[in-house]
Amino acid sequence: MTIMKYILLSLFTLLLTHTFAQQIQIQEDISHAPIPFVKVYPKTGKPFLSDLDGRFENPPGNTHVTLKMTSFRDTTIEITGDMIVFMKEQASEIDEVVILPGVNPAERIMELAIENRKKNHPKSDVAFKYDSYSKFIFTINQDALAQISDTTADTNLIDLRKFFDQQHIFLLESTSTKYFKPPFKEKEVISAYRVSGFSDPMFSTFANELQSFNFYDNQFDILGRSYLNPLALGSIRRYLFILEDTTITAPGDTTYTIRFQPRRDKNFEGMKGTLYINTRGYAVEKVNAEPAESKGGVHPHIIQEYTLVDGKKWFPYKLSTELVAPGLLLSSKIKDAYLVGKGNTYIDHVVLDADLKDERFNAVFVETARDANAKDSTHWEAKRKYDLDNKDLRTYEFVDSLSEKENLDGKLKTLQSLLQGKIPLGYLQADILRLVNFRDYEGFRLGIGLETSDKLSTRFRVGGYFAYGFKDKMWKYGGYGRVTLIPKYFLDFEARYQEDIVERGGTGLTSEPVITQLNSFYRNIYIRQMDKQRIGEIAFSGYIFPRMKFRLSGSYQRIGFTEGYRYQWSKPEMGSIDQYDIAESSLELTWAIRDKVMSLGTKRVSLGSKWPILTLKATKSLPGVTAAKIDYTRVTGAVQQIVPIRAVGKLTYVLMGTVVDGDAPLLLQQVGQGTGGMWKLSAANSFETMIASTYYSSRMTALFTRFDFKAVKTNKRWTKPQFAIHHAVGYGSKEDASRHSITFNSLDKGYAETGLLANSLLVFNGIGFGIGGFYHYAGGVISPKVEDNITAKFSLNISLF
Repeated sequence: MTIMKYILLSLFTLLLTHTFAQQIQIQEDISHAPIPFVKVYPKTGKPFLSDLDGRFENPPGNTHVTLKMTSFRDTTIEITGDMIVFMKEQASEIDEVVILPGVNPAERIMELAIENRKKNHPKSDVAFKYDSYSKFIFTINQDALAQISDTTADTNLIDLRKFFDQQHIFLLESTSTKYFKPPFKEKEVISAYRVSGFSDPMFSTFANELQSFNFYDNQFDILGRSYLNPLALGSIRRYLFILEDTTITAPGDTTYTIRFQPRRDKNFEGMKGTLYINTRGYAVEKVNAEPAESKGGVHPHIIQEYTLVDGKKWFPYKLSTELVAPGLLLSSKIKDAYLVGKGNTYIDHVVLDADLKDERFNAVFVETARDANAKDSTHWEAKRKYDLDNKDLRTYEFVDSLSEKENLDGKLKTLQSLLQGKIPLGYLQADILRLVNFRDYEGFRLGIGLETSDKLSTRFRVGGYFAYGFKDKMWKYGGYGRVTLIPKYFLDFEARYQEDIVERGGTGLTSEPVITQLNSFYRNIYIRQMDKQRIGEIAFSGYIFPRMKFRLSGSYQRIGFTEGYRYQWSKPEMGSIDQYDIAESSLELTWAIRDKVMSLGTKRVSLGSKWPILTLKATKSLPGVTAAKIDYTRVTGAVQQIVPIRAVGKLTYVLMGTVVDGDAPLLLQQVGQGTGGMWKLSAANSFETMIASTYYSSRMTALFTRFDFKAVKTNKRWTKPQFAIHHAVGYGSKEDASRHSITFNSLDKGYAETGLLANSLLVFNGIGFGIGGFYHYAGGVISPKVEDNITAKFSLNISLF
């Protein structure tokens, strides 16, 4: 009985403490928007800061507080219970900062913070797990609504205010659990998401894409764009730091308020804002930041708040993001009626030194549970930080009903299809990429391709195409099918049959990384030697490991020589024929080292990797299968990587090589990746001065490098100059020209070139036009006249965002 009394008394005491704790929120007097990080001076006790939402708890026994904040009048109030306190804004001018000789105290504090950043980094040396809840809304700028007079007779303004008084435009929520094990193993499982009007799992990762999880990496990401962190090594040379305030928050603890912004003479992607550095470990306690320069139509602003967990490590507990879109006006009748997005991610149940098994981690960095959009109210009530208010509930009700009426989910899927190059036609979809193409060999190619859509099935796809080349005057056609056998491993069975043309000496790789995809499109324009190909193929593809994809295939082909080309076979009985049969089997492996992958329901999305991507394809002919006689082995490999170099630019390299053993007509050899010639369009990862389809070798290796410097800041939309240095070198075997009926060059003397590009000198609607000059200085066929070895080109850079 005594124990029961003790428990009841303890619970009663806790309840009283929670019930009667005085909660105060600080708001602007006009817009009623919360004011974050206000300095609170209690009548008794040490000063402290309000949280992001302008809230604080009054210390026990305290009766008065004084509130101080830059740009607001000092406000002293008497605490009478739970309150909302309004602070009045006052006009203030910030004097120009003048640095006088001597030591800048802010820089000394920042040096200590930078010195301790690895120790304070949440992902340093401690395994952890935590739960999180995220909520984000889109609504109208509240300052605009405050301009609407209560006596207005304008029905449009009355309806506008009524609408936004009752609801938001859009609302998203998600819950997740994150796991981390040093040095780099991490995984986040999104257990639930709810989006007003939509069900697509792509929305489940919205909170992850707003800002970086912590403020300690050299680069800090906001909306997918990277900025140099003021805590990065060497940042004191690039940022100006000003000590604005010092607050004693606890015995032995002091919080320094430091304003930061890029120095005037520095050219880099930086931020501006305020850092709150706590002397306990010189760790970040809070940070309030935004890009130093606004780019694009959305202006982001982020806040991160940290707490000391178990007395061991400062850990984020609240991440906040605000997105302002001045160009998206919701009304032209009042000033600043633009779209605003606001959201918070709350982190709790943090467990440091968590016991995490390696089996929990794989390449899947973010995984959305397949039932994540079907969680009931019990789950949400347990996970939400605060209950939904009437505005939130009305938003779900209104937008969900509107979505059902207007089929917004269906329209979103249509947009996704278009972005993937497909035109949805109910149970079918047309392939946009097959409509118009161009290659030097076939000229303009018009065609049409149709295939089944996800509306019919997400497990299988059947399609076909027709095309006609106006230069080679040939019809091409084909059909294909694919069925997913094991969705978890994306294991597919594929089959195809087609009569088309194929490049002589192409790599034959089917899994092409993003690094080279766009440049391959540019290079295809130059292709001028191709052969006819009739092929039937079956293949299995999937992931044997989370980051390693395989493709095992078998095919039978009939190749027809074109443009009078003939090859002298090693077997005399084959003679010099104009077509031949090939039976072959291939194994292709692609390994994206440390690739981060999102698994969104049934979709697999690669987030890319800073590490190399390795590709290897081995092909062996099968002589004796029906009419196939030739015997050869072909191995092709490639290594490619993008290496970012902080505050300078990025280095891209592609190393590739091919070895062919046995009979090797030009189709089976490796062509030099030349893009010289009449089109004068620069294509990275190619020989810019080499005339296309003129160099072949049965053994060849090539290295393409390009260093892209960061764009020069001009503060003008029509020009964003960005310079790049190009270099390419290759070497190959000397071929027996007597076995081929046409003249070509080999790379036995090597080939080397260099060049300089000035990209995006003119920018129009996201398309940058520039120029480049390239010099062939060694190997190959070099002219004695220097000017004949120089090639001038224009560059084309496309930026969708």
